Amino acid sequence: MTGLGFFASQVLIAQFTTPPPKPIFPNDNPKPQPSPKTAASPPATQPASPAPSPSPSISPSPQASGYKARIVLDNGLNVREQPNAESSRIAGVDYDQQVTVLEESPDKEWQKIRTEPDGVVGWIKSGYTERLN
Repeated sequence: MTGLGFFASQVLIAQFTTPPPKPIFPNDNPKPQPSPKTAASPPATQPASPAPSPSPSISPSPQASGYKARIVLDNGLNVREQPNAESSRIAGVDYDQQVTVLEESPDKEWQKIRTEPDGVVGWIKSGYTERLN
């Protein structure tokens, strides 16, 4: 009886202490997790050197083009280097944050923005901004 109670309590504790899965946002690029088999095997290629991390593009001075907008997605958005989901994330914008929309991609799927007040320039998925007057 005692052993069964101990076992049941261990199962319950394990269920309640396991962290929830990481949320995936609409503009995230999910990275495949390495399987345990490939993670344990030595790399077949030359050792990888650390890749330089991208630095945010900062405009030297405010530009006159574009229009003011605010972010309307509750979760916020990732700001990317290029107008595609595979591009590197360089920053993030929060809900209700003001930005300057500089241009749209030819397919109208992405908007190039400048964040305020730090001036990071990058791309966000279209449809999540509201133009301000």
